[in-house]
Amino acid sequence: MLGQRRKVYIVSDLHLGGAAPTSPGERGFQICTQTAQLAEFIDQLALGDPSGATVELVVNGDFVDFLAEPTTDAATGATGWTPLREDAEIAAQLLVTVVSRCPEVFAALRRFVQGGHTLTVLLGNHDIELAYPLVRRVLQEQLGVPSHVGLRFVYDGEAYAIGDALIEHGNRYDSWNAIDYDALRRVCSLQSRGQAIPSGLRLPPPAGSQLVAEVMNPIKRSYPFIDLLKPESTAAVPLLLALEPGSRRLIAPLAKLAIKASDHKLGTPALPTRSGDISASPRGDRSPTVGGELGFRTGSSDGEAELRAVLGEALGGEQAGQFLSLLGPGEDARLRDGGLVTRGGERGDIAARPLGQDRAVERESSWTGRLSWLKLILSSSSSSDGRLRALQGALRAFCDPSLFEMDQSPPQEPLYRAAQELAKLGRYRYIVMGHTHLARDLPLPTGGRYLNSGTWADLMRVPDEVFSPMPGIAEAALRQLVSDLSERRYEGLLMQRPTYVRLELVDDKVVSASVETYRSGAPV
Repeated sequence: MLGQRRKVYIVSDLHLGGAAPTSPGERGFQICTQTAQLAEFIDQLALGDPSGATVELVVNGDFVDFLAEPTTDAATGATGWTPLREDAEIAAQLLVTVVSRCPEVFAALRRFVQGGHTLTVLLGNHDIELAYPLVRRVLQEQLGVPSHVGLRFVYDGEAYAIGDALIEHGNRYDSWNAIDYDALRRVCSLQSRGQAIPSGLRLPPPAGSQLVAEVMNPIKRSYPFIDLLKPESTAAVPLLLALEPGSRRLIAPLAKLAIKASDHKLGTPALPTRSGDISASPRGDRSPTVGGELGFRTGSSDGEAELRAVLGEALGGEQAGQFLSLLGPGEDARLRDGGLVTRGGERGDIAARPLGQDRAVERESSWTGRLSWLKLILSSSSSSDGRLRALQGALRAFCDPSLFEMDQSPPQEPLYRAAQELAKLGRYRYIVMGHTHLARDLPLPTGGRYLNSGTWADLMRVPDEVFSPMPGIAEAALRQLVSDLSERRYEGLLMQRPTYVRLELVDDKVVSASVETYRSGAPV
């Protein structure tokens, strides 16, 4: 007797929303420009499976992007960015705005649901407001989900299990983008009763969301690549420093947010230490990964006095010292933080240069990279050869040219390490995540696989030639990259790779699992 067959398609990091460009040469705030292809993909799923298998679509976090939508103050008329909308009615209005920006996608989702298929949505870190009771109701209305059916929506920090596959967004393992679910549950509980949120019970936004709203969005009109170029903290920020020396002013807010992010730690690769992240482990028993967030590595104190002076001027001596202590916890911590460098909440989280193959080489790279950062921060000329050499040193030290390879991952990448630990529990063979914007299909020591669904948002990468061992080729490529970014010539740098995870199950056992790239017109 044949078992029950199911096919599950998992997408993540759609980042729907944000204003489209209003004039030629502009990028706007819309980073998902493949909405027509996404709607086509969903419509293919809505047709059902020829074999008769049931079809489920899982949107694994960052479905819509509230951080890409500005808010207008009703009293002053001023428009600005905020890391979290605490007013559920404003959040609901913004959701309707996002739907109006991407009508073809939501129309396809309505057809999918009306066809009797299962739609499951998991919360991410760019769409926290979807958890609010009012916003959930509006989402259900916009998707055309019948009231008697309801919407399967996982928004309280739980992972979603399908047979022997475990699905979660992955921001739980990212100190910049971890959500305090205890606080979120309190907020939702009060909102459901129409009660005001006391100041002591408010939901603190993740440090990464603050970074988007307070640092990155305000400069995006001038530097549209800031949330597209991967890795952002170790490629986009050094490039920004090279293009605009005045951007050194960003170092102070980055440092403050890094200190805040350091409060979220992992006791083990898959278990946070904060109670709001569902763990009772004591706080402070592991060093944070702040050095990785900003592209620094430890290994040399060269230039520390200069860096302390720069930070001390903006932060004050105490916070500057605290930040520097986070940058230099020792070699053991460096090896722990070396895998994934998060984007600080903006459009995806980014793998840094793999560590540990040769410690002497690693120490040299660390010293060179940190000194290069210092030169970029302290320099006052945006066109000098010295700045280009410093930029090259920073990119070589902290960027991995194999970043976009599906079958490669730095061994210390937090999401991959978390997947390894979860698989060891013996219940799940397949661990599926998103969040990083980097599609992955990697074996796990237990015999299963780690699958990352990647993103449908636009990406930008540092050309491989920048890392060439031939000095002439590398320098020419770097000069061309800086020129292209300065003149907003992005065509040759952009890449679109709409990926998804496909699971096929018989009863409650996954019999096939893969990461696929969608091609228009091709069967899924």
